[in-house]
Amino acid sequence: MLNFGKGKVKIAGVQFAGLQGEKSRNIAVAERMIRDAAAQGAQIVITPEVALTGFVGGERERPLAEPIPGATAERFRRLAQELGVYLLIGMSELADGEIRNAMPVFSPHGEMMGVMRKVHINKWETGDGWRNGSAFPVWDFKTPTGQFRGGIAICYDVEVPESTRILMLEEVDVIFNPMAAAAPSAMTNIRRGLLRTRAFENEVFLFMVNHAAPRHNGHSMVFDYEGNIVREMDEKEGVFVQELDLDALNKYRATGYYGFHHRRPELYEILSNPLGQIHPANANLPPSDK
Repeated sequence: MLNFGKGKVKIAGVQFAGLQGEKSRNIAVAERMIRDAAAQGAQIVITPEVALTGFVGGERERPLAEPIPGATAERFRRLAQELGVYLLIGMSELADGEIRNAMPVFSPHGEMMGVMRKVHINKWETGDGWRNGSAFPVWDFKTPTGQFRGGIAICYDVEVPESTRILMLEEVDVIFNPMAAAAPSAMTNIRRGLLRTRAFENEVFLFMVNHAAPRHNGHSMVFDYEGNIVREMDEKEGVFVQELDLDALNKYRATGYYGFHHRRPELYEILSNPLGQIHPANANLPPSDK
């Protein structure tokens, strides 16, 4: 594995309540909190999943969704350039008449580096009009104090282990996990353990950002490569900045057991062969003609 990551970087999560349908309010809150994060020294800032519309869902989401690029994406592109930070913004995207759960990534120079579109739309989500993404892009984040390769697994994506394993094979150092759900508080140990495991088994940092109360229950968390929770928020709105040490990650990987170390990919052909892997009738999949 190549060690692209080095130095230290400061990443901020903006945990706020993306209220359903209150798009103007949510955009204003996001911008205010992003400015606060930058003032605290953050170099990369991420919002929760579909934060700008509050994740209304289904056909009610359609009039709130926008093309990317579009007016709202342009607003945050300019903000990234003004503040000199990377921005990862949770939006609903409207493209070719379809809605996708999307997260564009903007550079400190005001470039749109790309867009992550949620791959796994689970069967409990309102499916009318929503469509799955089909890729796990990765990007190189470079700051004056450090650099790393990062990728995004949106909410339920992280619960499908192949998602984070693909990102690990793409040599990411940090996995961003924007969420809109009942987050893994002390009362939900299964999901908390799942996130810890994803960080540990792939030898990566995992940075999860959730909606605050009253939309959801906050508890945004940062996990290190050993599965330790190094930061956890409560349910309230707030900005949290966490410094990640990429040199320490590389040192750990050099003598580690997980991630790349002992895999046997020559035995895993069944994982990439769709024949015989049957989807249940109620699986929320892309249309067959796509």
